[in-house]
Amino acid sequence: MPSERRRLIRGLVRHYPYVLKNLRAYFNNLYIRHIQRSSVVRPYSAIFYATHKCNLDCSYCTQKNPEVFSEELDTARSIRVLHAIRRGVDTILFTGGEPLIRPDIVELVRAARREARFRDVILVTNGVLLEAQKGILDHLTGLIVSLDALTHDPNGYLNKSAAVPKVLANLEMVRSKLPPRAVTISCVLEEWNIGEAERILEYCIEQGFVFSVQSAQNGLHPNFALLHNPRYRAFVDKLVRLRAEGKAPINGSPRLLRTLLEFQEFHCYPTMFPRVYPNGDVFYPCEPLRKIAGNLLEDGSFAKIFERGRRLYGEIPPCRSICYLFGNVVSSFYVEDFWGLAADTIRR
Repeated sequence: MPSERRRLIRGLVRHYPYVLKNLRAYFNNLYIRHIQRSSVVRPYSAIFYATHKCNLDCSYCTQKNPEVFSEELDTARSIRVLHAIRRGVDTILFTGGEPLIRPDIVELVRAARREARFRDVILVTNGVLLEAQKGILDHLTGLIVSLDALTHDPNGYLNKSAAVPKVLANLEMVRSKLPPRAVTISCVLEEWNIGEAERILEYCIEQGFVFSVQSAQNGLHPNFALLHNPRYRAFVDKLVRLRAEGKAPINGSPRLLRTLLEFQEFHCYPTMFPRVYPNGDVFYPCEPLRKIAGNLLEDGSFAKIFERGRRLYGEIPPCRSICYLFGNVVSSFYVEDFWGLAADTIRR
């Protein structure tokens, strides 16, 4: 027990910036929820859509161009957006579309890390263009590669399965630049790829990468039929067991995984992870509702934008837990089960 306590203290000291950040966020949100009686919690990290263009055409993607589109600013103005984001949060996640398709993405990520001085800079990619843009790895603290199969299907034009050999080769290159635990392999579950997801999990265990999973969305809703699929239920049970026993690097606590994959009720706090489109537009309360509350180049801060959003659209509506995206469920645990999430993180 004394050794366990010493290990806990060493971990707290080693990661004190994150400890302080999480404690500050917890008490701020406690005040907002119970004193101000609001669900508009303060941002924890931001999601920046670098582009909506993509080199693939995945069926479950919710950010397809031209159905979803926002003007891409030039490099200088995009960096101004990044600085405005930094005034509100210290962690940024670049996503798309496919961010690596943007010609100036290395410069944007470099500016985020070296000029705006984000503590964490994370990129989400399908992995196909990593070799061509490998300079970006010098400026990242985390990389998320989306992969839904390990079986190569050369006939699946514009699908991820057609690009599997290229992505796996690029991941080998990434291992020479980033520690394995800085790399997350994100898998979107559908009826057809449960077996492939099991193979991806084994691949992550072998390589030391973190495995992350969520089910595909059909519009705003997941496929509830998955709950009647015995193979899906068995895979969920396996993930929870491996995570609880610490036998696999899986993103999310056991309870969070159950909530996410068994579509259990949760309360979403979308302003915790504000979403910023390429032109600086910020959504309120969330991107799926398609309501823009302001622009960071014009308003300068999330606080001003969210205050306008409250005036225009009111408090965050009860959505009955319909968007089972990982970030949405995480926001609920950060706000409502902070100590349970913290204890699980420390144990891990």
